[in-house]
Amino acid sequence: GSPGVLDGPTGVRGLAFLLGTILLLLPGQPAHAYIDYPYAATFQSIRMPGLPRGADRWKEGDATVQFSAGWMNVWSIQSDRFILDGEEIRLNASLSYGLTERIRIGVSAPYIIQGGGIFDHTIEGFHSSFGITQGQRDRFPRNKFNVSYEPLGPYYPYLMRLERLLLDQYSPRLYPRKRTDPPLDLVLDPESAYLSGTQPHYWPEDSLGAGDRSGYGEVRFFVDYQQPVMVDLGLTILDSAVFSIQFAEEGSSSVVAGQTGRSLSTSVVLRSPEREGAMYWNLGVSYTMFERREFRLLQLPAQQWSVRPRIGYRIKGLDLFAEYVYLSRPVKDFGRLSDDGHQIAMGFSRPVGGYRLEFALIENLITYSTTPDIGLHISIRRSL
Repeated sequence: GSPGVLDGPTGVRGLAFLLGTILLLLPGQPAHAYIDYPYAATFQSIRMPGLPRGADRWKEGDATVQFSAGWMNVWSIQSDRFILDGEEIRLNASLSYGLTERIRIGVSAPYIIQGGGIFDHTIEGFHSSFGITQGQRDRFPRNKFNVSYEPLGPYYPYLMRLERLLLDQYSPRLYPRKRTDPPLDLVLDPESAYLSGTQPHYWPEDSLGAGDRSGYGEVRFFVDYQQPVMVDLGLTILDSAVFSIQFAEEGSSSVVAGQTGRSLSTSVVLRSPEREGAMYWNLGVSYTMFERREFRLLQLPAQQWSVRPRIGYRIKGLDLFAEYVYLSRPVKDFGRLSDDGHQIAMGFSRPVGGYRLEFALIENLITYSTTPDIGLHISIRRSL
């Protein structure tokens, strides 16, 4: 297969820059961190919806810097429709500042690395150890980046029968193929494209598997407003709410689905009190509107919703948490690529010197076509 995401000089330089920047920071007071991503991979979700944000608290004059790294392994396939196979690393730097006790502003800038990765064999071994089906993983080349869409897949059986009828010497078409065969490129001659009224890159397959890629992602600007709200709900207490607006510029064209337009997101997060030795919870909902509503041959919804409940327990500075994220469908009317997404995360955060370290393991569930198969998140955060 092709070299892994971390094997090339681009990936090494990106990680070295991230670690080097962290080490240059002087110790400061720890701040509570939260997961920004990796709940979606760019080459799978295409456009990145803004997640509910603002679960952490701030005061006037608080300046916080956070560096995070997210790794996602994607395996998503539907016969004669699409295959998405690869890994994505997302290195993210963000800075926020509390203008007042109520208002905070900030910016977040990611760098994205996409490729075949290095963990396919490890994941297959894990599945085998626990008796989990491979979902055809083991029948495709390992550690190779492959993104292909096949819009006319449902019609391939009929085209094959027609060719058998019209041709004296039948040569098998590329479609329909066995379910386990990798996607293949079909070349459409300009005359046929003209007669059909179809743009050549829309017919009949669109393949983006061209080796490892990297580039900057969508830069996000955000404004948060926190409002104290003391409501006794019986079994629990609603302590406060955070209202947020996020604006995202499009990313680099050097990564798959990098230039997919701008987006605007609004969200609200309800929070319970956070006390030592007690459970706490957050519940967030976000609504994201997108500028572009198509990507190559795919039609995309004008907006996406996300819902994000989280529970946690804090003891002696250690924060144990679990959260669920729901994402509405990223693509319209394209088989299982139009399923809603469901993911869970479990992790911890704790103070390390003057920093706050957070780690989480992320796994998809219920539907498996529109979210990463597995993801890891690590971040380090401090107050300036």
